[in-house]
Amino acid sequence: MNTILSGQSLVDTLREHCDQATKRIWIASPYIGNFKDVQKIIGGNWMRSHIDFRVLTDVESGFIRHDTYTGFIASPHTEIRSLFNLHAKIYLIDDWCLLTSANLTGMAFSARHEVGQVVSGPEQVVKLFDQWWKKAQAVSSVPPSPSKTVTDKEDSTKYKVLYKLPKYTSGASDQFLKKCDQFKEFASLYESVTGRNQQMVDDGFTLYEEVDYFFNFLYHRHPDKPSKEYTKEVRSLSRRRVKQEILRYFELMSMSYESEEEQWRLDRRNRIRELLPFKAGRSPRKEKIEEVLECLHCLHSYPINKTKILSENDPRSIARAWNKLINAPFINAQLIEEVIGEIKNFGRSSACELIAWYYPEKYPMINLNSESGMRFFGFNI
Repeated sequence: MNTILSGQSLVDTLREHCDQATKRIWIASPYIGNFKDVQKIIGGNWMRSHIDFRVLTDVESGFIRHDTYTGFIASPHTEIRSLFNLHAKIYLIDDWCLLTSANLTGMAFSARHEVGQVVSGPEQVVKLFDQWWKKAQAVSSVPPSPSKTVTDKEDSTKYKVLYKLPKYTSGASDQFLKKCDQFKEFASLYESVTGRNQQMVDDGFTLYEEVDYFFNFLYHRHPDKPSKEYTKEVRSLSRRRVKQEILRYFELMSMSYESEEEQWRLDRRNRIRELLPFKAGRSPRKEKIEEVLECLHCLHSYPINKTKILSENDPRSIARAWNKLINAPFINAQLIEEVIGEIKNFGRSSACELIAWYYPEKYPMINLNSESGMRFFGFNI
């Protein structure tokens, strides 16, 4: 079923999908406005390294503002092409597609009565976009100032605001998402170099869980504890050396791994997923809250915080905040800050661990051990 969007829901829905994009943001718009407004409309998720970001515009009969062009190309993953007489406005976000009358300008999305249709099954639109993309010319520069007559009509700054543009947040500068991208890069490299520990795979560990065990081995269990001195400093290693070091320590880790000794990790993960989310509207028993807290590594290092969390917070407030975190369609630093702001003494490390325990296939375990491991292998995290 196709959905019609207009008014505030047009820009809000587009922005929501841009923020949640995992692989593709393709935009076709003959007029592209100033960078400040563009950032509010599509956010900053397009800057993340794994997003295929393409902009199809018309620099001859349309325009892209110079500051926006400069902002876009500052990201090495951006491609901009120009198709003469382009008039269509298309927003392809992963497998979600919006065909609309709205150009990518602040004026269109906040001061005009525009309409858009969400297309179910966007395969034909993807094919068409790709055809136009192949016809278009790469853009290597744009005029410092497009025609004032055209900009006044399509991107004037003097207009009555009808709809509010969302606040700008950058996916690339979002520290949680940035770290997730770095861990994802390391995990992919680790898997390609080692082929993974087959016993851990058979035992049911995800790739991120195996990487966490690997980092824990380097920080705690290896006789030399080689990553422990890298809580701030970053090693300088060539790519080749990184691979050699991963393989070297992987072999040592594999020799020390015992299934029975590490079963607690799987039990802990499974128990958290059994307990959460708590039933809405009910006050969970304090013992259930404590059981979740007991699963978090960082609270074993600072047990006083666990005591304070239990004594200084209402169980219903904790339950609401945790449910908000794990039920969110998209987790970022802003959401994490909101959640830790609602629970006294429940910090960022605790929130990140809770996310990783609940979503072991999607999110890495981010804590002191793992970040030290990343720096040990030359990742500036």
